[in-house]
Amino acid sequence: MTEAAPLLVISALIVLAAAMMISQENRRQRKNLIKKISRSWGRMPDTVMSAEEFGSIPHYFQSELFDPDAYWVDDITWNDCDMDRIFKALAATMTSPGDSVLYAWLRKPSFDQQELNDRDQLIGFLGSDEETRKKLLYVLAETGRMKGMSSYDGLAALRDAQKIGSAKFIVPGIFMLAGIILLFVNPLIGLGIILPTMAVNIILYLRSRETTKTQIRAFSCILKMIRCAEKICAMKVPEFGAVCAELEDAVRKLASFKKGAFLVTSSLTKGTGLSDMLLEYMKLFFHADLIKFDQMLDAVSGNEDACLALLRGIGTLDAACAAASFREYLPVSCRPEFTENDDPESGREVVIEAEGMVHPLLPDAVPNSFTASGGNLITGSNASGKSTFLKSTAIAQILAQSIMTVPAESWRSPFLRVYSSMALTDDLVKGESYFIVEIRSLKRIMDAAADGSGIPVLGIVDEVLRGTNTIERISASSQILNKIAGDQRIIFAATHDIELTYILDGIYRNLHFEEEVRGKDVVFNYKLMPGRAHSRNAITLLSVAGYDEDVVTGARAQAERFEETGEWSLL
Repeated sequence: MTEAAPLLVISALIVLAAAMMISQENRRQRKNLIKKISRSWGRMPDTVMSAEEFGSIPHYFQSELFDPDAYWVDDITWNDCDMDRIFKALAATMTSPGDSVLYAWLRKPSFDQQELNDRDQLIGFLGSDEETRKKLLYVLAETGRMKGMSSYDGLAALRDAQKIGSAKFIVPGIFMLAGIILLFVNPLIGLGIILPTMAVNIILYLRSRETTKTQIRAFSCILKMIRCAEKICAMKVPEFGAVCAELEDAVRKLASFKKGAFLVTSSLTKGTGLSDMLLEYMKLFFHADLIKFDQMLDAVSGNEDACLALLRGIGTLDAACAAASFREYLPVSCRPEFTENDDPESGREVVIEAEGMVHPLLPDAVPNSFTASGGNLITGSNASGKSTFLKSTAIAQILAQSIMTVPAESWRSPFLRVYSSMALTDDLVKGESYFIVEIRSLKRIMDAAADGSGIPVLGIVDEVLRGTNTIERISASSQILNKIAGDQRIIFAATHDIELTYILDGIYRNLHFEEEVRGKDVVFNYKLMPGRAHSRNAITLLSVAGYDEDVVTGARAQAERFEETGEWSLL
């Protein structure tokens, strides 16, 4: 006993030193995580996602919330407004559920005032209560994201998962146990049983683990969400009441899932301690995790709604934190005021009233204020600000109905369905030219404006029918714009065709952006102005670029003659 004492002391010291190192590492990681949370607040997110991870985020919206008969921001409008970039600027999220819920908010704007008020109160609370926010963000950061896929994809993988059958793993485990016992009775026989059984177990284990890899990752995701939900509810924050009620119910339904779950999910951790090594050997030789696999699958089966409730609840809090951070990041922001949607039969106009609206992603953006209803035709030269203004208006309305945050000093509007036709290209897959793609895009705005749903349309059109010749473009554009104009819709259309400002006079209000030529420079003020554009700066730039004076003079004279007579002739 005396001789063994030094060994016991040394072993105890080694264990103690290891425990102290692990504790110190945990404290260091916690401190770094807290610093990261504080540092990232109110800033552009720096999260790096693979194309696969980013591509999986929409799947929750596409499968669970998608209703082809209800309004959603369609692909054309989403791409026109660079909404992927807007989402990335917003996504200061900590978890995969947060990504999914935030994306769904943007893709499916709400028309429910109470829903938006509740969302706004949660965002506002998390923005103002720093202590609660930091505690919540720490819990969310511990949960983290899934690698290579969204949480929703993980849950979806379990729906079609097949049981692997526990019996074939129990029998080899019994043989292994019997061999170990026989080692103490008859070592030769015991070893004769252990060695072949060990080889069979390893081969069987590795093959089975490969086929269940995705499901095991999904199990780990559910377990993390359960732990996250428990910690959130333990915070006892009254403002989380509605969310926590749903989370607690989900956790209760999944109680059997938690029991022994570490046997299955522990392989996804990076533990290197003695206990981790022993656990891995136990699974390798006795298949404890594979035996538990079917039980966990049974626990999830029939409780898919509870799993989705976890995703939705955790995602809601995470997305609200991200929206609160976005408000802090924006140089100017306001909560929108929604007006009642007028009865389509009343004949009254729907109106947007905006003060100091800017594009949320442009540094030092020039603010614009406007009151708009019915048709609005915008003219001006290239790079003068037309497209940016159009995008800013569409983005502002989408953000208003998703995160109750508008990059403006004030914003007042009814609930609107946003449709745009801007950054179109040829559809090579369908073999359709730009013009065909464009007229289909415009047709969907026309159809939405006339569908009688009772929810007005905000239509955004840039460079109407630029894919065809001048005569047909002007004649067709004037008819289309006349058709989609009306009291129960707000249309913004940008054009270089000054003829449209005369043809549609009285139907569309004329607005413009202008520029000034100073020496050899063109200076834009990016301010929306009343009336049609009258500048001759495009022609003046010919002179700046070194063209002969007769070319410049002739072009200016032709333009003036057309405005006087409506006829073109080469002077």
